[in-house]
Order: sequence, then C-alpha cells, then structure tokens
Amino acid sequence: MNETKTVEALVSLGGRYLGRVPAFEADRPWWSEIAATTAYLDEVLGVRSLVLRLIHADEAALRRGGRVAYHVQVAGSPRPGALDPTPLPEWDRIVAPHPLRASWAELDGPQRLIAWAQGIVGDAPPVQVKTWNLSCLIRLGDAWAKATSTFGSVDAQVIQYVGQYDATLVPRVLDVDLTNRWSLLEHAPGVDCWTPDDETLRHVIPRWVAVQAALDPSTLLAPQLRPEDIAPEISALLDRPLGFSPDELVQAKHLLDSLPKLLATLDSAGLPNTLVHGDFHPGNWRSDGTNRRIVDWADSYLGHPALDIHRLCSYLPARQQELARSLWTTAWQQHLPDSDPARALPPITVLARLAGAITYQRFLDHIEPDERIYHEGDPAHELRAAIETAANLPA
Repeated sequence: MNETKTVEALVSLGGRYLGRVPAFEADRPWWSEIAATTAYLDEVLGVRSLVLRLIHADEAALRRGGRVAYHVQVAGSPRPGALDPTPLPEWDRIVAPHPLRASWAELDGPQRLIAWAQGIVGDAPPVQVKTWNLSCLIRLGDAWAKATSTFGSVDAQVIQYVGQYDATLVPRVLDVDLTNRWSLLEHAPGVDCWTPDDETLRHVIPRWVAVQAALDPSTLLAPQLRPEDIAPEISALLDRPLGFSPDELVQAKHLLDSLPKLLATLDSAGLPNTLVHGDFHPGNWRSDGTNRRIVDWADSYLGHPALDIHRLCSYLPARQQELARSLWTTAWQQHLPDSDPARALPPITVLARLAGAITYQRFLDHIEPDERIYHEGDPAHELRAAIETAANLPA
C-alpha cells in the first residue's frame, strides 16, 4: 500500500490564483491529514498556508496515497519563484461558491476558526492537523480547535453533556460557538490507544456504559439513527443508483424483508436508545497510563448502544474482542438487571453495516461534489457487507 501521497497545491491569496507549487510527497498518506503538507508549504512559500479543501484525488478506493490536489490559501505574498504561475483554466470553477461547501473550506474559513480560538487561548501558533468534508482540526499549543459539519454533532456540545455524568471521561471544554459549530478543547495528554491494553478496556468500557445508561437522550439535540429508522432509510437507499447487479438487488431486498426479525431480537435485549459515540474505535481514546479519555464526538448520534461495542471489537484481536464484549454485557446487566445484552450482539453485526450505509449516504447528501470521492462507494460496500453478514448468522 502506498504510504505517501503526492501533493499538488493550488495557491491563492484570497480568491486570486497565484500559481501551483511543484508536486511533492507528504509522509502522511491520508488525504485529510495535512499537517506535513502545510509545514512543507510554509517553508517553501515563506508564508503561512492553510488548506481549504480537496480538489482532486486519484485513489478513491483507499482515501489515501496517490496524487492529490488541494486549494491552499496563503496569508501573504509567497517567496519569489516558489510558484509556477501558469494560469489554471478551471480556477473560476474551483473558487465558485457551492451551497454544500463546508464553512472551513470557504475563503478565510480556517483563519476565522483560528482567530476565534486565539481570542480565548492567546496567540499560540496554529497547526492545521486535519481538513476534510466532515471537520477541520487545528492545534494551538495545549488546545484543539475543531469545526464540524452541519449534519454532524458539535464536539464540545456533546462533550459537555457527557461530562455531566463523567467529567474525566472526556477532554475539558474551553469554549464552544454553537452558531459556527466550533469547539475549543483542552489537549488530552498521552497517546492514541490504537492497541489498548486490557486495563484500558476495563477502564473505558464500563464507564461509557454507565453514562449511556444514565443519560436522558431527549435532553440532547443530536442526529438520530435509531433501530426503527433503519428499514425506511435502507428502503430509500435501494432506490438510488448503487451499481448493484440484479442478483444483489434481490438479496438486498430480501435482507430488508428480514429486518423485522432482526429488530425484534435486538429489542429483546432490553437496552434503550441512547447516545452512541459513532466512531468508538480505540484510536479515539487517549491515555497517559492513568487517565483515559474518549475524543472525537462529531459522529455521535442517538441510537442503539450495541453499535459502539461492535465498532470497538472490529479493531481488536480475537482475545480482546471476547474481553470487551464481556465487560460490555456485564456493565449493562449491572445497570439494567432485567436486560440480556448478549442478545443484541448477533443482530448488531448486520444492523451496524446497514447503519454504516445510511451514515455514508447522509455524508454524500451533504458534501459538495469534489469531496464525495471520500465516500462515493461506501453505501454500496456497507450494504454488500450487511448481506454477507446476514447470510452467515445462525438460523
């Protein structure tokens, strides 16, 4: 797999095209991760640069590697000779407004976020870490500024809500601007827990279940993807051009017909709809060995809590999957003694894939055409995986 991406930066001062930076390689292959890109550009151009958005990418199936082109806005005139000033015929199209463009992908968008954050934490130098169709993430010293999409959750708003139940399970919120969907969070010390030890699982899972069991979802304004929402949304999705063969379409409709049985099994587990993190993999946990916090709440929604444990287990080796499920079922039984959480685990393997198809389609419906390349084939991929998973469930 290609572990680098070849970057082309189309540079503007405001909306005026200045030229193209000669192609270079960045050592972070993911298209959305741009800290190495802006660091290189700052050095080459001699002026601060900010990535507004992706214009083109080659490796759509991977969301990483290959050749990518970004619209980059600079804060002042670049160093003489740093750019190829050859006119770009498609520039007017690139900078033309689009109704689905993210606020941080607009001219001066990241700078507005930075100015707001610096007004709170001071003039810490900003480092743009991530920019894509779902969010923009900028580090300023020991703080993180984040802008999120209109169709997702606002990090700080959800974190403040969760913090009412367990203040040390989440980062500290420094400020939030709900109108602009900006969050300013204190840095969570430690490392991302991509390979968590058993103690980390024992620390995080029961605490998150305790929050989910205690909270009142009706008091939080968040997107919804409840089990009862899945069938109608999948039915509508099947009317879209997914590239399915006739046989695949028959299989998908058969799966749709079987959903009432799966939902009945899920309901028999006796677990409530509650706040779901939405991307509960261990890379969204931070640990310094003593304190452990859950970060990145922009994908959270109201739904079935088994979706989170399913997401987590997909990142763990077999032995730890067993431990994680045991911790999860035990925790829920402690809070709801009449529940049978284990009954939710088989049907959620299918329903999680269907929820994924719906989520990705929601992304596609709300992002501008140039950036749909991140998720273009994902709804069909998730539907195919749901069909395959359902076929392998015990009768």
